Amino acid sequence: MPIDDPGTWSQGALAFKSIFDGLRSAIAMVREARGSSTGGKDEAKLIEAALDNASAATAIAEAEIAKALGFELCKCQFPPTPMLTVGHIDSAHAKMHGPVYECPKCGYNSARMWSYTRTAPPRPKEGKTDV
Repeated sequence: MPIDDPGTWSQGALAFKSIFDGLRSAIAMVREARGSSTGGKDEAKLIEAALDNASAATAIAEAEIAKALGFELCKCQFPPTPMLTVGHIDSAHAKMHGPVYECPKCGYNSARMWSYTRTAPPRPKEGKTDV
């Protein structure tokens, strides 16, 4: 999608709106927890639920914004993960051309069996470290 397309801006605005709605909901739940007379465990549960809801809304909004800006999305989990451009294919014999996208979470890349020129350094998968 082109960046000057009004539809792109509309999708981005809707994604930002969902982020703010999620944060507003989390704040309301935290306020409710503070006003609760039971305290202790109930308050902690409400705060945890509010933070989980806000985190989920933020992740969904991030995917919506990435899609609106033209990023490829990996469907290795929900919500989808925005993929990064890591190289390009310029193979005359395979008649393949274009960018290669890679998921930072699962490592999948769109080159499949074709070799490609990597322009970005490999990134470790999230949650995994080289020891």
